[in-house]
Amino acid sequence: TAAYHSRTRRRAVSGELTERLGHAPSLLELLRRLQELRSFMAPHFTDEEAPGGFFDVVRTQASRHLGTVQQLETEHAALLGELDRLAKGARACLVGPVAEILKQAREFARRLHEHEARENELLIDALYVDVGGGD
Repeated sequence: TAAYHSRTRRRAVSGELTERLGHAPSLLELLRRLQELRSFMAPHFTDEEAPGGFFDVVRTQASRHLGTVQQLETEHAALLGELDRLAKGARACLVGPVAEILKQAREFARRLHEHEARENELLIDALYVDVGGGD
């Protein structure tokens, strides 16, 4: 049926996004992938819960699964909440510890630049200013 094929396509996309999430190489990329996954999953869950959606089909065709359908519907909100908490945690790291280490690196770079500039000034002074200064 069309509903089955649609669900199969969505499941493939969901699986790919979920797999990519588990292999994010950096915090920024994790945050981007979390946002991408949420953008896909929220409407996917809404469609499943909508009248005539996946859960309605299961309830209509196999009432013995009512408890499972109810549990899965409840899990939708919990999963989106967990996804949101992960994204919030990633953002907090970016503005907290990550931002602080970046600030410290900028300060170190500034101090190193000043150090090298002072050495350069010393060299110029020693080679050009002090030459013949003993008159």
